[in-house]
Amino acid sequence: MAGRQPSVGHVAIIGILTRKVEPITDTSRPGTTTGGLPGPTARRRLVTAVAASSLGDGLVVVAFPLLALRSTTNALLISGLVVAARLPWLLVSLPAGAIVDRFDRRRVVGVVDLARAAIVAAVGAGAFLATLPVEALYAASFLVGAGETVVSAAVRSAIPLLSADDGVVATNGQVGAAQTAGAQFAGPALGGVAFAAAASLPFVGDAASYVVSALLLRSTLPGRDRAAPVATSLGADITTGLRWFLANRLLRVLAVVVTSFAFCQAMVLGVLVLYATRDLHLGAAAYGVLLAVAAVGDVAASLLARRVHGRLGPHATILLAGAGAAGGYLLLSSTSTAAIAALALALEAAATSLGNVATLSARHRTIPAERFGLVNNAFRMPVTGLIPLGALAGGTLVTLVGLHTTFAVAGLVQLAVVAATALPLRLVSSPPGAPPEPAGGLRPPAPG
Repeated sequence: MAGRQPSVGHVAIIGILTRKVEPITDTSRPGTTTGGLPGPTARRRLVTAVAASSLGDGLVVVAFPLLALRSTTNALLISGLVVAARLPWLLVSLPAGAIVDRFDRRRVVGVVDLARAAIVAAVGAGAFLATLPVEALYAASFLVGAGETVVSAAVRSAIPLLSADDGVVATNGQVGAAQTAGAQFAGPALGGVAFAAAASLPFVGDAASYVVSALLLRSTLPGRDRAAPVATSLGADITTGLRWFLANRLLRVLAVVVTSFAFCQAMVLGVLVLYATRDLHLGAAAYGVLLAVAAVGDVAASLLARRVHGRLGPHATILLAGAGAAGGYLLLSSTSTAAIAALALALEAAATSLGNVATLSARHRTIPAERFGLVNNAFRMPVTGLIPLGALAGGTLVTLVGLHTTFAVAGLVQLAVVAATALPLRLVSSPPGAPPEPAGGLRPPAPG
């Protein structure tokens, strides 16, 4: 999670993080408390925490595959890193979401982020001392990904509690921009350079970013009132939340659409390092710069998401995003020039960003606050969980038909998905006989 380091002095940071505040009850959700920070201050801290941890993630998004290349050049084994990182969404995302809804988010996130810091620090030590086997990188990627299912649920569930109703889309855009600026812009650029200097440096930086994130989120996330009783079991919470998700027509349709888009994206991104090194002939530092330049489109789109979302409405925004990303894949399939490849990746990133903000804002307007961690993770479970299959499909196709044909297949499949789901998405957004869809947001759907 998933960028930037806080631009304030060390003394100011220590003063802010150690300031004692009295908790206040959050009336929008019984049994929760906030840190007592004003809304704008809490949102800035939330965005800064996401930016910090995303910067660390960006460092290792380049470093993990480059470290794996020391042991193997097999496309399937390299794409297996994506499988390992995303597999936790199939295995542990539901209990992770239930834990976030059930316990004090600040404590849970603190423990998880510190554990993730220890894991990536251990990888850094291993990279310094010796060449790590691919299996060790798989294990580290899996554990860090498991932590992401917890932290992501906590951060996303806090957004509507820290924002006014009309500010949720804007906050989602800011969080998305911070995540992209770190994970895809500053992080990869610095990660490639750092790896070229010393393979352990990106992992040490990632560990530090998790510590910063844990400290910031400790005083930002709404927590649970200790006096509030928990009447149900964890298993009962999971069952109830999963049933709520499956009974909601809008969430079901959105899940199908977004899962299909994520599958096609994974076909491309899972083997992108091979494309960059084999076809574009880029080294480690240049590969990081390629990802960073491409991420400019993502950051710009995230910051403009509220305006686009308000002008077009969520239905059109999601379909436009799908078509735009498909265009990026097709353009990528047609070139072996680094500049054009960067333009194609920027187009794909911008489109994906707009779609992410639109679908996340729709979920915030639909899912009750007290169930958001679990239900949102239930939504993301098929979306993120099937990314490994997309990565494996991409790796398999590359071995059979080559990189360029694989990118073309991903683009054509995504265009087919856009065409096939346009009408179902429109119908569930605006049921028959209902007034036209408002530009500001999807209509809260009836279960069924």
